[in-house]
Amino acid sequence: MELPVLIAFLAAVGIGAYVQTVAGFALGLIVMGSVTIFHLVPVAFTAVVISIISLFNTLLTLYRRHHHIERRTAALACVGMLPAIVAGVLILDALSTRSVQTLHTLLAVFILVGGTLLMLKPHPHARPSRSWVTLSMGAIAGLFGGLFSTAGPPMVYYLYRQPYAIATVRATLLTVFSIATTARIAFITAQGAITMDMLRLSALSVPVVIVMTMLGRRFPPPLSDVNMRRFAFGLLVVLGLALLLT
Repeated sequence: MELPVLIAFLAAVGIGAYVQTVAGFALGLIVMGSVTIFHLVPVAFTAVVISIISLFNTLLTLYRRHHHIERRTAALACVGMLPAIVAGVLILDALSTRSVQTLHTLLAVFILVGGTLLMLKPHPHARPSRSWVTLSMGAIAGLFGGLFSTAGPPMVYYLYRQPYAIATVRATLLTVFSIATTARIAFITAQGAITMDMLRLSALSVPVVIVMTMLGRRFPPPLSDVNMRRFAFGLLVVLGLALLLT
């Protein structure tokens, strides 16, 4: 990878990590959108790197919160998610070789819809959703997790509608994402699709994520939570529209 491309990629990772730290979401969406708009590396390549750095990030955050996990919901979501991840990876492989334009359009639409879902603050239900609903949402999240390594928006929106404490929602989300990302990495490893270039770029990206996460915690922007979420949403809208236009 040429030095200018490497710098641009790590810059996208840094911005994504900082925004995720202060807004609570968007690492994968920002990196995937930015890299695709500027044609830095292919979508499939980027998805692998995002999987590795996301797994590192979620495990680092989860180890102090494991006692808050809603185990039944996490288990049901993963049952629906794991087969869909395989389907998503296979669709990604097919589109990467046959129709890159379709893949980019699908990514743009997902960024726009995902940004909208993450911007919303839904009111919780009085009771937990039924099992089949959790399975279905897990499958939807898994499909996009397999495609773009960004299963976040559907599961975030869904779990915030459940009558759980915020700590429980966040710990359950981290658990689901950790399991989903591990499954995705395992499947593409079995396919022989992970290269040394991917591992090198992931190794370079992890320190950037750590540094920008620390900066986000220590020096958050002078914005309210609502305005920060609006900023992140606006950034995703710009990325999505730019992808559609290109």
